[in-house]
Amino acid sequence: MERNVMPELDPFITVLAEKLHIHGYYAFYGEHYNETDMEQYRKQLFASFSNIVWVELDARKKYMIVDHRGRNTVMKLIEGMLNTRRTLKANQAMSGTSTMDVQREITHLMQVMRMLQFTTFRR
Repeated sequence: MERNVMPELDPFITVLAEKLHIHGYYAFYGEHYNETDMEQYRKQLFASFSNIVWVELDARKKYMIVDHRGRNTVMKLIEGMLNTRRTLKANQAMSGTSTMDVQREITHLMQVMRMLQFTTFRR
Protein backbone atom coordinates (compact mmCIF):
# COMPACT_ATOMS: atom_id res chain seq x y z
CA MET A 1 0.00 0.00 0.00
CA GLU A 2 1.87 3.03 -1.24
CA ARG A 3 0.64 6.51 -0.40
CA ASN A 4 0.57 9.42 -2.77
CA VAL A 5 2.91 11.95 -1.17
CA MET A 6 1.76 15.06 -3.02
CA PRO A 7 0.11 17.35 -0.41
CA GLU A 8 -2.64 18.58 -2.69
CA LEU A 9 -3.62 14.99 -3.53
CA ASP A 10 -3.01 13.28 -0.19
CA PRO A 11 -5.29 14.18 2.73
CA PHE A 12 -3.06 11.96 4.88
CA ILE A 13 -0.53 14.83 5.22
CA THR A 14 -3.22 17.02 6.80
CA VAL A 15 -4.26 14.24 9.19
CA LEU A 16 -0.61 13.48 9.99
CA ALA A 17 0.12 17.14 10.80
CA GLU A 18 -2.93 17.33 13.04
CA LYS A 19 -1.96 14.16 14.93
CA LEU A 20 1.62 15.40 15.34
CA HIS A 21 0.39 18.72 16.77
CA ILE A 22 -1.90 16.93 19.24
CA HIS A 23 0.30 14.03 20.39
CA GLY A 24 3.84 15.02 19.43
CA TYR A 25 4.37 11.74 17.61
CA TYR A 26 2.69 9.44 15.09
CA ALA A 27 3.04 5.68 14.89
CA PHE A 28 3.36 3.94 11.55
CA TYR A 29 2.56 0.25 11.71
CA GLY A 30 3.27 -2.06 8.79
CA GLU A 31 6.05 -2.79 6.40
CA HIS A 32 4.60 -0.69 3.56
CA TYR A 33 5.99 2.58 5.01
CA ASN A 34 9.53 3.02 3.80
CA GLU A 35 12.18 5.64 4.37
CA THR A 36 11.55 7.31 1.01
CA ASP A 37 7.90 7.94 1.93
CA MET A 38 8.95 9.28 5.31
CA GLU A 39 11.44 11.66 3.72
CA GLN A 40 8.69 13.02 1.47
CA TYR A 41 6.36 13.46 4.46
CA ARG A 42 9.15 15.16 6.40
CA LYS A 43 9.80 17.65 3.57
CA GLN A 44 6.11 18.54 3.41
CA LEU A 45 5.80 18.87 7.19
CA PHE A 46 8.86 21.12 7.68
CA ALA A 47 6.62 24.15 7.18
CA SER A 48 4.75 23.19 10.37
CA PHE A 49 7.49 21.51 12.42
CA SER A 50 11.10 22.59 12.75
CA ASN A 51 12.25 19.26 14.20
CA ILE A 52 11.16 15.87 12.91
CA VAL A 53 12.77 12.65 14.11
CA TRP A 54 12.11 9.35 12.36
CA VAL A 55 12.62 6.24 14.54
CA GLU A 56 12.40 2.73 13.13
CA LEU A 57 12.15 0.12 15.88
CA ASP A 58 11.70 -2.80 13.50
CA ALA A 59 10.21 -3.49 10.09
CA ARG A 60 6.67 -3.01 11.39
CA LYS A 61 6.98 -0.23 14.01
CA LYS A 62 8.11 3.25 13.06
CA TYR A 63 7.54 6.57 14.76
CA MET A 64 7.68 10.18 13.63
CA ILE A 65 8.43 12.47 16.59
CA VAL A 66 8.21 16.27 16.59
CA ASP A 67 8.59 17.39 20.21
CA HIS A 68 9.64 16.41 23.75
CA ARG A 69 6.13 15.21 24.55
CA GLY A 70 6.19 12.77 21.66
CA ARG A 71 9.74 11.70 22.47
CA ASN A 72 8.80 10.93 26.08
CA THR A 73 5.75 8.93 25.00
CA VAL A 74 7.74 6.88 22.49
CA MET A 75 10.39 6.24 25.14
CA LYS A 76 7.69 4.87 27.47
CA LEU A 77 6.45 2.62 24.67
CA ILE A 78 9.99 1.36 24.08
CA GLU A 79 10.41 0.69 27.82
CA GLY A 80 7.35 -1.54 27.66
CA MET A 81 8.79 -3.37 24.67
CA LEU A 82 12.10 -3.79 26.52
CA ASN A 83 10.34 -5.30 29.53
CA THR A 84 8.56 -7.79 27.27
CA ARG A 85 11.83 -8.72 25.52
CA ARG A 86 13.65 -9.14 28.84
CA THR A 87 10.93 -11.47 30.10
CA LEU A 88 11.12 -13.44 26.86
CA LYS A 89 14.90 -13.66 27.18
CA ALA A 90 14.62 -14.97 30.76
CA ASN A 91 12.05 -17.55 29.69
CA GLN A 92 14.23 -18.68 26.80
CA ALA A 93 17.29 -18.92 29.06
CA MET A 94 15.37 -21.06 31.57
CA SER A 95 14.20 -23.39 28.81
CA GLY A 96 17.68 -23.69 27.34
CA THR A 97 16.82 -21.94 24.06
CA SER A 98 19.21 -19.50 22.40
CA THR A 99 18.67 -15.88 23.47
CA MET A 100 20.83 -14.28 20.75
CA ASP A 101 17.94 -12.93 18.66
CA VAL A 102 16.13 -11.46 21.66
CA GLN A 103 19.37 -9.95 22.96
CA ARG A 104 19.93 -8.33 19.57
CA GLU A 105 16.45 -6.76 19.76
CA ILE A 106 17.11 -5.57 23.32
CA THR A 107 20.41 -4.00 22.26
CA HIS A 108 18.74 -2.23 19.32
CA LEU A 109 15.92 -0.87 21.50
CA MET A 110 18.40 0.34 24.11
CA GLN A 111 20.40 2.14 21.41
CA VAL A 112 17.23 3.86 20.18
CA MET A 113 16.38 4.85 23.77
CA ARG A 114 19.85 6.33 24.27
CA MET A 115 19.59 8.27 21.02
CA LEU A 116 16.18 9.64 22.03
CA GLN A 117 17.45 10.64 25.49
CA PHE A 118 19.94 12.99 23.86
CA THR A 119 17.59 14.31 21.18
CA THR A 120 16.57 17.91 21.72
CA PHE A 121 13.78 19.79 20.04
CA ARG A 122 14.02 23.52 19.41
CA ARG A 123 10.98 25.73 19.12
